[in-house]
Amino acid sequence: MDLASPAWTSSWPEARPVSVWRLRLDALADDPAAVLRPLTVPSEHERARRYQFAADRHRHLAGRALVRLVLSRRYDCTPDALSLTTGPHGKPTLQDSPADGPRFHFNIAHTGPVVVAAISHTQPVGIDVEPRTRSVDAAALAERVFTAAERTQCRSRPPSHRRTAFLHMWTCKEAFLKATGEGLHRPPETIECIVDGPTVTAFRDAPALRESPPSAPAARWSVRPFRATDNVIGALVRKDAIPAPIAWVDATEIVTRRGE
Repeated sequence: MDLASPAWTSSWPEARPVSVWRLRLDALADDPAAVLRPLTVPSEHERARRYQFAADRHRHLAGRALVRLVLSRRYDCTPDALSLTTGPHGKPTLQDSPADGPRFHFNIAHTGPVVVAAISHTQPVGIDVEPRTRSVDAAALAERVFTAAERTQCRSRPPSHRRTAFLHMWTCKEAFLKATGEGLHRPPETIECIVDGPTVTAFRDAPALRESPPSAPAARWSVRPFRATDNVIGALVRKDAIPAPIAWVDATEIVTRRGE
């Protein structure tokens, strides 16, 4: 499986309904926290200090910095003027939209030095990323979190590709659960990935749910798998029947300039 790599730009894009922002922490200065602190707020600094490892502290700050940077430009305010909170299942959200401003939706994901944020001014979004080399027992996990059709799809792949196929479908499911705000409150095996060849192109509710429809029917959400880097795969999920154009932005230089 070889997912398409978006055309990442390193400058502010033209306005789009949906944008995905990537930050590569290993491309920042020797002290990423020094670059990220000016774009975040004291409560986020305090939360970051609770993490044992520096990499986790940097990822936490980076996700918030990306959201604050983008939304502050959209709302024409400073990054620290925004109030971010979390929903009942942990999804981050904007607590109070500035008066007369649009209602933005966003979601954050990270793995290793790669942090991504999806932002939409039309519908809820979810995003997830995983390293292609992540060590997992794909067969055992698939028994727990995949439907029978998804397990068959994984087994149909050559043995050397099965782990990547599992991770691909898992990122799509995870992005869906993050988009709906349900988290693992909704079991992942209740969502079924529809594939075209090796690539997930849509969702449907698992057969067992057909007699008791969920609050967020899977077919109403679109999925866009992508490569965040050569070694990191991802998925963007949006609540829209006809996917809108996406702006793909590598924000490393933008964040560095703003954080200086």
